[in-house]
Amino acid sequence: MVRQKIKIKDIAKMAGVSAGTVDRILHNRGNVSPASREAVEKVLNKVNYKFNLHASAISCRKTFKITVCTPIASPGEYWSSILAGIEHAIEEFSDISISCNYAFYNQYDIYSCKSAYNSILAQAPQAVIIGPTFIHETQEICSKLDAANIPYLFVDSIIEETRPITTFTTDHYASGFLLGRLLHSLCGGEGSIAIFRALRTGNERASTSLERRRGFMDYMIRAKFNHRIKESTFSVLTPEENEKEILNFIQNNPDIQGIAIMNSRGYIIADILRNHGINHIQIISFDLTSNNIRCIENGSITALLCQRPELQGFNAIKAMIQYLLYNRNVTETHHMMPIDIIMKENLPYYQEDKTI
Repeated sequence: MVRQKIKIKDIAKMAGVSAGTVDRILHNRGNVSPASREAVEKVLNKVNYKFNLHASAISCRKTFKITVCTPIASPGEYWSSILAGIEHAIEEFSDISISCNYAFYNQYDIYSCKSAYNSILAQAPQAVIIGPTFIHETQEICSKLDAANIPYLFVDSIIEETRPITTFTTDHYASGFLLGRLLHSLCGGEGSIAIFRALRTGNERASTSLERRRGFMDYMIRAKFNHRIKESTFSVLTPEENEKEILNFIQNNPDIQGIAIMNSRGYIIADILRNHGINHIQIISFDLTSNNIRCIENGSITALLCQRPELQGFNAIKAMIQYLLYNRNVTETHHMMPIDIIMKENLPYYQEDKTI
């Protein structure tokens, strides 16, 4: 038997109020007595009423201007997956008129980030989705958005001293702690472990890398292995400078058994070591990018920790649409994505899973 669809007029009749009262409650427009609200919400719970997002959007006949500000990325990279999730959501909610503008920046250049942030307000958005990298710069733009009463949310990171309506990210501290546990186990507690971090113009570390390193080091302290941790850097902007520096580092530290790379560029280190026949070092990096997939397949990267970037992007648009349509506060401030551990053996299952 097909269940009959519950309409607003049906809810109004069951609650003993007008259809207009039900509409105001559903859309949080106020001017409703506590008794009427209680009666309507009781009926809504009883019939398990669901909002029709598309119908509501069509009826309001309004275009929502959203600016998306994230690091720029080539196809197959981490941030391109977040953007793919955003585009998927815009297509999924195509009945809602969304004007989406972009402000991209180089995540390894603090001055590029400042320029992109400065362009946001010029676009006169009604809402902003931010993929933050640099802490202080993000705090500054968020302060301006707060002053202009423009709602914003984060993907990938949580930035302290800001007021997003919600965030979609993983627990980066937990990711770093898990990385430490996994790498320590793979190395059998022998030799030394190296941390490689990416150099950035402006010499400020990314918020995600800082939290991951903190979690990583806390595990190593707990395991009484922190005295065997060594650190180095590599360049994403000028990769031709990496080979000599990395090989010298490995040569000067012959006891290194594992390398932790705190971002998605693990393939840079893995390719150099593989090209020089250095195959005994366990490497763990982040994110299922096309280059990291290649390195998992050829064995030069041992494992990847991944954080569902497509789902982050999709849910970001969905949450912002709901906020703009209904002007409702988001009940959960931080939505934490699962932390997936991907190795060669389970890689095919993740490559096949393209759904949001």
